Amino acid sequence: MRKAIGIDIGGTKIAIGVVEENGHVLSNRQFPTKVDAGPDYAINQIISYVSEMRENHQGIVGIGIGCPGPINKKKGTIDNPPNLKTWHGYPLMRKIDSAFQMPARLLNDADAAALGEYFFTFRKTHKHVLYVTVSTGIGGGIIINGQLYEGAASGAGEIGHSVIQPDGPLCGCGKSGCLEILASGTALMRIWKRRLVNEGIPAEPIWNGKELFAKAASGDALAKEVIEEASTYLALGLSQAIQTLNPELLILGGGVIIGQQAFYEKVKNKLPDFLFDQHKQTLQIERASHGAMAGVKGAAASILENTK
Repeated sequence: MRKAIGIDIGGTKIAIGVVEENGHVLSNRQFPTKVDAGPDYAINQIISYVSEMRENHQGIVGIGIGCPGPINKKKGTIDNPPNLKTWHGYPLMRKIDSAFQMPARLLNDADAAALGEYFFTFRKTHKHVLYVTVSTGIGGGIIINGQLYEGAASGAGEIGHSVIQPDGPLCGCGKSGCLEILASGTALMRIWKRRLVNEGIPAEPIWNGKELFAKAASGDALAKEVIEEASTYLALGLSQAIQTLNPELLILGGGVIIGQQAFYEKVKNKLPDFLFDQHKQTLQIERASHGAMAGVKGAAASILENTK
């Protein structure tokens, strides 16, 4: 059986795995990115682990790499990545090509996760898919006619930076009122803590998203209000993408969706309120099922789908 190596580069950690055509991960490694140490540290670790995997597994046909954008596919670099600041302009693909001399592909991390979910679960039943991850930020990946759609500059699917509230808070991208600043996991915590302060209620320093949802479940009115508002904004943002793309399947993933069933159900129930009937009738909604390995699997799938 053919295999590929998938690499998922993140601002906090890097995951690497050997993935079979059926989606089974034969071997995987994970280590901290250490952004401040610079990209050479991480690349040397990647080269070491990939070399070990190639020695231990036969039939590896290539290497796929998913990483935060913006990516420059022509140059094989990442340009001004917010969470990988020391990596700007680093010749990532030249280093990989030099080390391994085998097929390699670079793609956006959200595209990789989308491809992982699609290739290993839905490719035999669906052709038009929108994948959206809701975690620290919000990102998306698009499948059209069974193929990953990356756009003219590998920038398609940036649903997190569609403007929902023009006079809203400033987003990290420089615009105001983006979906990401209103409905991501980071946004939920920021809004909750700000409203606690406004109400004169001290926010514990260690509180995180789990505490927010636990408070809401126990009946805390302020926590419920924050979650209600964020779920509405997320449903609204999703509806805009759905009405533009008309997918037959929406896959929702990321830590906030996977970790909070109640939030997922709220978004799923609110979404039809913002859709035309024709979109409601043709849309299926599913939660992502490949968890933290979706990026690794999708990066590998980018090779498996294009090699014999």
